[in-house]
Amino acid sequence: MFIKFPYNEYFQFIIASIIQFYGGYEFYKSSFMSLKNRLADMNLLVFLGTFSAYFYSILVLLFPSFFPENTRHVYFEGSSAIITFVLLGRYLEQKSKLKATDFMKNLLSLKPTYATIIVDGKEYQVKAENIVKGDIIIVRPGDKIPVDGIIIEGQTEVEQSFLTGESNLVYKKEGDEVLGGSINKVGVIKIKATKNAKDSVLNQIINLLLEAQSKKPKIGQLADRISQVFVPSVLIFAIIVINIWYYLGYPLNFAFTTALAVLVIACPCALGLATPIAIVNIVGRAAKEGILIKNPEVIENLKDIGIVIFDKTGTLTEGKFQVVDTLYKGSKEELEMILSLEKDINHPISQSIVSFMKENGFNFVNIFQKQILAGRGITGIFDNKNLYVGNKKLFEEIGINISDEFLEFLKKNEENGYTVIFGAVDDRIVLALAVSDSIKKEAFEVLKWFKNKGVKTVLLTGDNEKVAKNVAKTLGIDEVYWQLTPIDKYKFIKNLKSDYEKSIVFVGDGINDAPAMAECDVGIAVESASDITKDAGDIILLNSNLKGVIKAVVLAEKGLKITKQNLFWAYVYNLIGIPVAAGFLYPIFGTLLNPMYAGMAMAFSSITVVLNALRLRRISLE
Repeated sequence: MFIKFPYNEYFQFIIASIIQFYGGYEFYKSSFMSLKNRLADMNLLVFLGTFSAYFYSILVLLFPSFFPENTRHVYFEGSSAIITFVLLGRYLEQKSKLKATDFMKNLLSLKPTYATIIVDGKEYQVKAENIVKGDIIIVRPGDKIPVDGIIIEGQTEVEQSFLTGESNLVYKKEGDEVLGGSINKVGVIKIKATKNAKDSVLNQIINLLLEAQSKKPKIGQLADRISQVFVPSVLIFAIIVINIWYYLGYPLNFAFTTALAVLVIACPCALGLATPIAIVNIVGRAAKEGILIKNPEVIENLKDIGIVIFDKTGTLTEGKFQVVDTLYKGSKEELEMILSLEKDINHPISQSIVSFMKENGFNFVNIFQKQILAGRGITGIFDNKNLYVGNKKLFEEIGINISDEFLEFLKKNEENGYTVIFGAVDDRIVLALAVSDSIKKEAFEVLKWFKNKGVKTVLLTGDNEKVAKNVAKTLGIDEVYWQLTPIDKYKFIKNLKSDYEKSIVFVGDGINDAPAMAECDVGIAVESASDITKDAGDIILLNSNLKGVIKAVVLAEKGLKITKQNLFWAYVYNLIGIPVAAGFLYPIFGTLLNPMYAGMAMAFSSITVVLNALRLRRISLE
């Protein structure tokens, strides 16, 4: 309440006018835009409530004779206080969002402003954002790596916790990939940019997080639809209230006060905040844990999981294969042609074969006519010869006979749980390699966790029967299917969904599981950072640690719980507040809610929702 002195009401008028048209400008602007689009939102309630109080007060101040003596009350302090409290609530909302996006700010700070490139042996300093693919950059100890690239000279240790959530230094040598935003800690290195600066992994993560935080799950969309009905209903109710009280013989200022309080307290700010503030905190907290939620719309699908389906290679296993046994029946030239099919193929088995070639002195040949047969192998042509490398299924399909010697090699190594790859020139199999992969340590904990929750587990793999069954038995997986192509996995899930009510989650390495991930209710990709742009996966584990699956599920469950708490509070607040504001308690208890206190109550409800959502930043995900 303002201090009483001569011309007090005129002083209130001046101050209230500044607040109404300067502080409340955004409410006017948003309200007119909403009405133009034939929508009614919370800004409209604030605008109508405060402007009604302000305009009524001006009329009383300038033309008091037009009003009965007992209705000559001004509400300048009420309209000013309401705008102030609403703006305070929004300020706290924005502040909480900034806290929730601390990770985002840290990512942005990792982007260096300048970088040193080498042209014709000379060093030039350029803006980091202008680096293009093919540029040579020199990075000294303590500098931030400005772009994704390959080390062409030197060795070092880099810190890339922005991707993994872990602060351990990673050793990098010539030929290794480094990511923009990483910090060079030890040696001087020269890197060759493999992407333009704007296409770096760091920029991709920032863009995906911004996009994710702008999306809403179904529960948030429901709140929006309710608000669209709620606001017009409140306007109608306020008109009814003022007419009822006036009809019952109460003074006009009493009726006006109740209608104004209804408009103010019913402002669904808390309802509008309930979902987005929770989503911002969920996405931000997940990013700190090395979990990139690309599509928050799937959060609700994680609350009632019925089946979790796992890929094997690179998901349940390390994906770091080693060649453990070999059988050659061809010339060195033939072996080099066959094995060169694996060059530049982004698959763990291919990478292990390339490493094997380097370690054993094989030379690479450039094969340009390659065809990848997903889940089976690779074919190509070199020097007018047809080349094949892949699993047993590939050679059965193309009709190349596997001799007894190679079949014996296959049987022996499959019994040991190894994967066998054959190679052929034209119609002759001349090579067999046995490769081994180990199960991730955390896979045991993850499978046990789902088992304790009563979730069914399934393994789908392109590997052979014995390897698949061995992994499934070791981890205690309920069902296992082997020698499946990516399309086979897709069809399996599609058939499963047709008669299954609970959510189906697929966890894969993101390399060839895109169809299966797209068909599931939730796709979780356990990928290397360089693959984050792939469409596969609603959720990506940037550090390839399977425990991130548990964290993602727990965060979704707790985040959804907090979202529901926020919505419940918002609805209960309006359920209780509107009748009180309308004066329903006045005939019995003499209780009438001043519009200014209605504004305080509305702001308090928004603050409560914000503080509740901020708990997501600190809750345990174990």
